[in-house]
Amino acid sequence: MNQRPNRAKFNATQRYAILGAAFGFTFPLIGTVLEVLFSQLPLNLYNMLYTQRTDPLLWIVDTAPIVIGLFAGYAGRKQDILSKVNEQLRNREIELKNNQVNLETYANARTAELVIANQHNEQRTSQFEAIAYTARTISSIQILDQLLPQVTQTISEQFGFYHVGIFLLDNNKEYAILAASNSEGGKKMLERNHRLLIGGIGIVGFVTNTGQPRIALDVELDAAYFNNPDLPDTQSEIALPLRIGTDTFGALDVQSKKKNAFSQEDISILSILADLVGIAIQNARSYQQTHEALSQAEIASRQMSSQQWQQFLTHTPVEGYFFDGVDTKNLKPTDNQRANSLAIPLTLRGTRIGTIKLSTADPKRTWTTDEIDMAEATAERTSIALENARLLQEAQKRAAKERVIGEISAKIGGSSNLESILQTAILELGNTLPGTDIAIQFKKGQETE
Repeated sequence: MNQRPNRAKFNATQRYAILGAAFGFTFPLIGTVLEVLFSQLPLNLYNMLYTQRTDPLLWIVDTAPIVIGLFAGYAGRKQDILSKVNEQLRNREIELKNNQVNLETYANARTAELVIANQHNEQRTSQFEAIAYTARTISSIQILDQLLPQVTQTISEQFGFYHVGIFLLDNNKEYAILAASNSEGGKKMLERNHRLLIGGIGIVGFVTNTGQPRIALDVELDAAYFNNPDLPDTQSEIALPLRIGTDTFGALDVQSKKKNAFSQEDISILSILADLVGIAIQNARSYQQTHEALSQAEIASRQMSSQQWQQFLTHTPVEGYFFDGVDTKNLKPTDNQRANSLAIPLTLRGTRIGTIKLSTADPKRTWTTDEIDMAEATAERTSIALENARLLQEAQKRAAKERVIGEISAKIGGSSNLESILQTAILELGNTLPGTDIAIQFKKGQETE
């Protein structure tokens, strides 16, 4: 690379010098010929040499080859320098073009990378939005039978998977039972109560046994894949555990019609979704259990309240009370035949404990809405007040009973011999329960009931 420019430079300078010198030789030659002719001498080599030696002016002309050769060589050198500069400029131009091409290539590559990154970010954003939407949807449903189908349908719509299934473990944790699905094949599986043995064949069996996610990018190459005739279009599948803490209670099964439909990032995204689904299922179960317990408590409370009021009314001789416009009086059995035009039940926790009857002398009177609302509000507050009074009365009775028991226990505890203890016990019970015969009897041996 370095020898070619040097050689080109030397050849140009030499070429210009030779051509200049050659051109300069024409001046002394022409001058000598003209001088011989002007001297009217024959034109031959002898006369020309003679003229050269005798004419000083020709001596000056003879320097023309040297002078012109030097000037031509100098011009050749300038030309070499200019050629070198032009070559450098061409090289810089080529370098600039190459840099421009490289920059365009780099810019195109970066643009392509940015487009891919932007698409990736948009996909991630879309996935997180789908997760947020799914979380909002499932958080608004507290009934398990409604929650599970909605979860599978929402995941399928938001993420574009053609089959989504939720498996729950049975009580013995032997089988994973399909509890909900969105696809037609999944619905057929639900009809026949589809179940998979935990730890058996199938990706779901593996996940419910190990508690770890399992992905099959190509189901034809995955040994754990279970070929389900109801889902013939499946090309890739992923199953994730549903768990609370370390307890696995089911699996979220997602299947796609495309091969390599899931990436490592999809596993992370779907794992978050599986955790949300697991929490929603546990919340729904807790809500259902709490609701059932509350219903049973309410039923037991109503039954107990009904029994307590029946016992209370059995021991209460008063039929009721009525107001005659001046005073409040006890209601007699014959007064039950009193005509009335409005009856409001006294209800306490679903148990009817009485009735408020409003009578009027005008049989055609129409009760207004405000009057009925007032009567119902009064009946509600009356029921609560009656319940509070009954509870207070029972509490007072229990307190009195506990006080009497405590006094008897104190007196018995103050006796030091057997006869005194027995006499004190009989005496105190007799005073507490008047009109009652009390005896204490000892039996020999042991009796079994």
